[in-house]
Formats: sequence, C-alpha cells, structure tokens
Amino acid sequence: MTAILIRDETGTGISRPALRFDWKTRRHLRVRDLIAERVRLEWDNGTKAECEETALIPQDAPCIETIEAAIDHALKAFERRAYLVIINDRQIPHLDDDITLTPDMTITFLRLIPLVGG
Repeated sequence: MTAILIRDETGTGISRPALRFDWKTRRHLRVRDLIAERVRLEWDNGTKAECEETALIPQDAPCIETIEAAIDHALKAFERRAYLVIINDRQIPHLDDDITLTPDMTITFLRLIPLVGG
C-alpha cells in the first residue's frame, strides 16, 4: 500500500487542506487513472454532491450529476490546461504519462487562473 498526499493550489497561492489516501491496488498508473481516482475520492467524500469547488472542477461549473460525468469533466479540464498535475515538483504534461507511486510522494493539483482580458 502506498500513501499519497494530495495538495490543491491555485496560481494565486491559495491552498486547500491536503488529502491523503492509500493506494492499494497497484504501484504504476497513468495520469488519467490518478485523476479519476481523485474525482472518486472527492465524490465518495460528498464534495461534488454539494457542488463544491475543487481543484479539478471550478465553482462556476454546472452541478455534475454522476461520477462518470465528473471524471470526464476533470479529464477534459486537464487537456485544456485548466489545471496542472505536479508530482514531487515535476509537472506531468500528458494524460497517458506513466506514474510510479512511491512512499510518501506528494501530488499537487494546481488550478490555473486565467488572466483578465487574456
């Protein structure tokens, strides 16, 4: 079992409390699997059921009804660079990039804030 620390941050330096979960099933996965697991974790904790903002789903997004729709929304947001995935201070740029989970690794989901007029 690998313990993973997940942090949410924005480009303005705003940080949300970290999540920690234990990855039990495998040590190697793709970024898309990590994002899907993150969405499932939030869903199971009731976050999206309350239409609450997360690093993966902004507050102005419509309330999402199913976990499959939430995962799809988060994957599309990653593809359009609405947020970055940073693992141990290294950006992971593609959904199909492989990740090897290591003990006590830190994963940051950095939500990007568009510039006014840009």
